[in-house]
Amino acid sequence: MKVKLRQQSITVRAPRSVVFALISAFGDNGGNNRSPSSDGEGQRLVEREGNRLVMEFHSRDGRKVYRTLEEVMLYPEEQITFKHLEGPLYHSEETFSFTELGSATMMTHNAEIECRMSWLPGAGWVVARFYVKGHYERLVLRHMTDLKERAEAGISA
Repeated sequence: MKVKLRQQSITVRAPRSVVFALISAFGDNGGNNRSPSSDGEGQRLVEREGNRLVMEFHSRDGRKVYRTLEEVMLYPEEQITFKHLEGPLYHSEETFSFTELGSATMMTHNAEIECRMSWLPGAGWVVARFYVKGHYERLVLRHMTDLKERAEAGISA
């Protein structure tokens, strides 16, 4: 059974084109293609076909680093979607939407996840709802805040 994550929004004091370009620079020179750093986080472009990408992500949550393989779809300046292909979750679909607010951008994240435990049917929902959900939401907020800081620093530079 799927669990919806809490919708999260953040306002970035930068034009939508700048925010979208920064978040969607996967594999571009100077973009987001980076090997896992000393903290274990990173991402790697595996395949690109137009606006469809397959990305490998390494994300840290506390002392654990999770590896996922995800299909990323770019809808220039409007939206980016992520669909889980491999990793610790059975299912994960995320959408980042970008709305212009004058000279700023509202970035909104929506997602749903699902865990399955073959040895204990039904327990996956409990784990997703009461453990994974909070961790996932904090990780997304941290990434959104990092993107906000980088976009705003680029504008003021």
